[in-house]
Amino acid sequence: MNMRSKSYAAAMTLPALFLALPALAAHTAQRSQYLQKSAQAGTLDNGKVDFTGSRITIPVAAGVPGTAKKRFDLHGQVNPTIVVPAGARIRIDLGNASPMPHGLAVTRKAPPYQANAKSKIKPPIVGTGYVNPDGSKTKLNVAGTGWFTLKPGTYYYVCPVPTHAEDGMYGEIIVKPAG
Repeated sequence: MNMRSKSYAAAMTLPALFLALPALAAHTAQRSQYLQKSAQAGTLDNGKVDFTGSRITIPVAAGVPGTAKKRFDLHGQVNPTIVVPAGARIRIDLGNASPMPHGLAVTRKAPPYQANAKSKIKPPIVGTGYVNPDGSKTKLNVAGTGWFTLKPGTYYYVCPVPTHAEDGMYGEIIVKPAG
């Protein structure tokens, strides 16, 4: 391609860029709002994120820009322990803003996890499935687990994508007895 062709090609992409800017801004705003919602969810108490109530939505983020890719973020904490009351109806939403797939599954299986954690946590108690990126570094893809309840005890939330849990993408859920 000669210099003149390159200039023409660059000029032809400018209109497309200007047309894409509103969508880019909308995706960036959506991602920022979700990350803010996640950072403010629950109450931080000694590194644990505590939730109260009978109906709880937990907005967890994966692939937060500017961070290690294989981690969950909630309330400004990395892979925090989540504390919920027994009997509460819980829904975990996973927002994936990274260019790689992530997922979230709840299991009783404690770490350490092997390279293929997915095969070790079957069947999960509940999960989001894979939340795949769309190729954009700004669009946020969100999937939820649906509503579920847990009995008192210790559970774990893990990324079922191969090697992610092994690389540290998991956290603990503590279900406190009622009373």
